[in-house]
Amino acid sequence: MEQLISKQSRIESIKNSHVFTTERLLIRPIEPRDKLLFRQLYTDKKIMRNIAEPMTIEQADRAFETSLSNTKKVNPTQMSWVITSRDDEQAIGIEGLVWHGEDRSQAEIGIMLLRKANGKLLPEEAMGALMEYAYSKLEIVRINAQFSGRNLATERFVKKLGFVFETPLISTECIGKPSKSFDKHCFAEKNHYKL
Repeated sequence: MEQLISKQSRIESIKNSHVFTTERLLIRPIEPRDKLLFRQLYTDKKIMRNIAEPMTIEQADRAFETSLSNTKKVNPTQMSWVITSRDDEQAIGIEGLVWHGEDRSQAEIGIMLLRKANGKLLPEEAMGALMEYAYSKLEIVRINAQFSGRNLATERFVKKLGFVFETPLISTECIGKPSKSFDKHCFAEKNHYKL
């Protein structure tokens, strides 16, 4: 009975506020208080090494304001969520969806974690939850991902989640900055998704 109530409250939470949980994570829309986390991620050379050149603080702050305002729109072109550890309530990363053009049935997915969150299988858990949310609540049919072939960790976890690899379909840009070479392109549809 307790599991049923817990699952029901999780679903209600998702329907009402774009917040969802996993066993270890609380995933919520980005808020003004997340500016420092955003800066930490987007200005860190090691974190950005397979994404784009690190941003300056000013660039990161502008990108943060863009992400924040997009997330609040009725039909946003981008939605960003903060990944928080349920154990200590510390923010450990950001993940998001980006829609290219008018087609709302498919979106591109991305994730960035602070270095302290590496090696704990958190990308699979966080991105898996976002995929589940996208399929069930946002009516997305296809989720695209692209990343550098040098990023072997990302390749491993997207394979675990059931992504299928293909040739490139869409342009690459990281929050208004040219990206590094994203030579790995993959997609997942609901029938591919693995928990």
